[in-house]
Amino acid sequence: MQIYNIMLLIHLFCAIIFIGFLFADIFVIKALDSKYENAQEIKKPIYNKAVKIYPFSVLLLILSGGYMFSKYINSSLGYIENNLQILLLVKFFLVLIIALGILYSLSCKIRKKEPFKIMKHFHLFAFCLTIIITILAKIMFWV
Repeated sequence: MQIYNIMLLIHLFCAIIFIGFLFADIFVIKALDSKYENAQEIKKPIYNKAVKIYPFSVLLLILSGGYMFSKYINSSLGYIENNLQILLLVKFFLVLIIALGILYSLSCKIRKKEPFKIMKHFHLFAFCLTIIITILAKIMFWV
């Protein structure tokens, strides 16, 4: 099996974890707040488990994506020579927005500083971006 195919499988698996957690957090876990008085106690073990898995999967997602990115955009193939490369660059910038949001959130936690209020909606924003990224991933090979 080629290294690219291995990276693709790693990337897809990590994307499922990433998008799945965002989906669960937005649509399932947040629903606990309105149903249970002790929602924080219920959510704590879920988030504790996610904190162990999530950063590693995000790192693998970015590294495998970077490897695959380099196969389509490089000095010999060009950077904006065809539609696939243009859509791939759009995906890259959307991923960069998500990565910067993650880094900002982590830096706030490390510094024990309150993030901007808009970051309360970051998971929803990141989820919407991941849906767009997923659609672009499929469209890239159609054009």
